[in-house]
Amino acid sequence: RQWNIEGLPADAFSVENGIIMARSRRWPLLIDPQGQANRFVKNSMAKAQLKTVKASDATKKIQQTLEMGIRVGQPVLLENVLETLDPFLEPVLANQTYKDAHGSLVIKLGDSVIPFHSD
Repeated sequence: RQWNIEGLPADAFSVENGIIMARSRRWPLLIDPQGQANRFVKNSMAKAQLKTVKASDATKKIQQTLEMGIRVGQPVLLENVLETLDPFLEPVLANQTYKDAHGSLVIKLGDSVIPFHSD
């Protein structure tokens, strides 16, 4: 019911997709021609201070926004993704975290290795 309040359509297909999105180990890629999933994600993540960047933004801006989100556990929505993605996103999309020499959970983003916040 909370998902419906946040803008997810009530049909079975949308609910199934919501469950997959919520339970997946990888970050979801949403194909959303009507913008319903986009509105739902923005509404459901508003309290967590969702940051939004567009795939057409400069790579540096995308990387800085993702890095800050990963460091502090803040959600980031990458909008208007085309058929190809910058390779620096692969470790994030695949959730490729690992423990460094000090036992801290980290992820490689571009040339940087950054602490991975558990949220």
